[in-house]
Amino acid sequence: MSGRLTRAVVSMALALAVQGMTVSPGHAQTPPEKDAGWQSDVSGLRHFTGLRCPDAIGPFFRIKVLEGDAASLAGCIYTGRDGITAVLRKHLQDTGRREALKFSRNYKAAGFEPISLSGVAASGISFRTRNWTPTSLCETLWYFSGDKADYTLWLSYVLPTQEAEVGPALSAFTEALAHQD
Repeated sequence: MSGRLTRAVVSMALALAVQGMTVSPGHAQTPPEKDAGWQSDVSGLRHFTGLRCPDAIGPFFRIKVLEGDAASLAGCIYTGRDGITAVLRKHLQDTGRREALKFSRNYKAAGFEPISLSGVAASGISFRTRNWTPTSLCETLWYFSGDKADYTLWLSYVLPTQEAEVGPALSAFTEALAHQD
């Protein structure tokens, strides 16, 4: 008797689970990317906010899509040679400078050392975030103002070994940004 009862309970639980998994006809036709906030684009993807994130920018490849929040409308994470990481974000127009100042305040509050660099890195806000190894991990943020939105680019790289790659990376991302507005 207990075997029949157990099978009946399992059958009923399975039937309820299957009923709960059914999808309404209108929902079944929603492409998965719509829920993620982006659409496929010819060379990558386009966020619903309008930010285009190609699969590759220079030697960098997109590895993750970022959701928007109150300050940032959309973004993508890219990785380059030897672990250089880049985060490209779109912001509301006229908020890029505020985001850069927030970045600076937060890094200082976390105890990271602000540093002055030369070359193209000098135009960004840079911090040494690791100095207990022979090489230093550096993080730099640049902000850009566009016709319809502002953008930030954050790079994480190792000094001095990856210093020569910062200029070409910045050039590749600013060229991609030039095609945004």
